Amino acid sequence: MRPQYLQDLVKQLQEFYKCPSCDTNYHFDDIRFLGEIDLYCFVQLSCHGCSLPVLATVSVDDKTHGLRKTDLAKSEEAKFALKGEISASEIAEFHRYITKSQIVFKRS
Repeated sequence: MRPQYLQDLVKQLQEFYKCPSCDTNYHFDDIRFLGEIDLYCFVQLSCHGCSLPVLATVSVDDKTHGLRKTDLAKSEEAKFALKGEISASEIAEFHRYITKSQIVFKRS
């Protein structure tokens, strides 16, 4: 991501996001860019008021983002595109599976 786009992203995060715990506005230094995949940026917002860390996935418009970057091969892109989006129920099912697995591992 080009530096100008990253600065714009940070400004938008500061404008539209507040800490969900204490409703404090984020400062520039509270926002850490973690990386990007395709048209998504991953950022960590750390509240300077209450220290609550928040991880956010931000969708970025293709026109403002510039070149598309991915480490997937073309065949992999096609494979995952056919599978479609992950549903909320699939995420909940995965969470239940992981939680159950953690309980089993803790007992061992």
